Amino acid sequence: MQTTEQMVIINKEAKFDMNELFFSITNLESRILTGNDVFVRISGYTKQELIGSFHNIIRHPDMPRIIFKTFWDYLKADKPIVAYVKNRTKEGGYYWVLAAVFPLNDRYISIRIKPNSKLFTAAKELYFKLLMAESKEGIEVSTSMVATLLSDLGYENYDRFMSDALFQELQGRQGLISNTSHQDQNVESLSPFQHNLKSMQGFSKTLMHEYDHWFEKIEMFKQIKLMFEEKGLVLRHLARDIVFLSLNASVSSYKISTGGETFGVLARDIRTNAKENDVLINDIHGVVTNISNLLSEIVFSIAVMRLQIEMVTYFIEEILGNNSDIPLSEMSGNMYDLIALIVEYSGKTKRLQLQLDEQIQESLKPLNQLEQQMMYLGYIQVYGFIEAAASHDESVRFKVIFSQLKTLVQQTSQEIDVMQKSGKNFYTENHRLIEKSQGIDILLNHLREEMKIIEKIEES
Repeated sequence: MQTTEQMVIINKEAKFDMNELFFSITNLESRILTGNDVFVRISGYTKQELIGSFHNIIRHPDMPRIIFKTFWDYLKADKPIVAYVKNRTKEGGYYWVLAAVFPLNDRYISIRIKPNSKLFTAAKELYFKLLMAESKEGIEVSTSMVATLLSDLGYENYDRFMSDALFQELQGRQGLISNTSHQDQNVESLSPFQHNLKSMQGFSKTLMHEYDHWFEKIEMFKQIKLMFEEKGLVLRHLARDIVFLSLNASVSSYKISTGGETFGVLARDIRTNAKENDVLINDIHGVVTNISNLLSEIVFSIAVMRLQIEMVTYFIEEILGNNSDIPLSEMSGNMYDLIALIVEYSGKTKRLQLQLDEQIQESLKPLNQLEQQMMYLGYIQVYGFIEAAASHDESVRFKVIFSQLKTLVQQTSQEIDVMQKSGKNFYTENHRLIEKSQGIDILLNHLREEMKIIEKIEES
């Protein structure tokens, strides 16, 4: 039975401020290679105790096992993963983090921030349900529960959940990094290493400012993704309605004794047009799916880069501000890995945007063709309505059919117009971002050049 003192320790949350963040680097077996000062302080262990230990030294028993299984499923597939994690301190206390873990060559880099969003509250409730299920029936039942619980929160899969979690947590972090530049330090008293760090600090803050602009575009990416998905779905429903209407028109043409041949031809034209529209809308659906997936990847990638550059900036300030006694070789190695992450995801984001550029252009082709199809269908509708008006009373059904067709043509044309305009506007905006990324490449090159200088200092 636990004593009162033990209960106090277990319920004690380690000090982890919102403006702080930390990282650890492990090998592929999850043995800790290094980490920054905040990581050491919060864990309660000494640096010597952490180095070489497996990362599960800080695992908390309140964590569902399925979450760690998910971690390893992603990492072994060479994919990054983001998750809420409750960690355990050496003395038995706890601290919550949002952990983002990235495979990089022969190691994993984990960056953690303090969570504070509404989604974090929902995630804790989700974890409790998983933990209870595991305690009764094992990890197999929690594995099947995850998809259902995520769906209840409005997420189709874990990828979407972790992307939104990162976005929500980062939204509240802008401006948290200290604006101090340590001007109180005498430049002449700085070591060559510190001098270059201050230079890197300037580049990293400028880079973070640039990523802030990109981060603000995430909402635009999410809105355009939602628009394409919604409009694509509406087009499919409208196309189905036109097909049904064409079948109704065919059946009705056989029931008209006078002028049935004319209405039969018009019905066949509608049916042929509807089939061609169906092919085009399937093409649009395929492209829209690709655009949606690319936009999801870009949103996640931009959020990841924002987190990574914040970590670099914080680490530089941590070293300059605390006069850390971390060996120079370890500092430069850590910095090298953190910058390498940014470079990797910057390149990935640019590739995704170029793919998006192509897909937007591809979406406009079938949309333009569908627009022409709607114009032709509009001509059929007008001609048919005139014929129905001039015919006998028995053609009244066709008056209704062509009135319905007019409505469907107008609605479809409106949806096409929205998608065309949005696609063209977004294509232009995406190009602006691609052009601005050249400035980010320059800043990243400056950071890497400073790292080369630091490496030479280390060698000397």
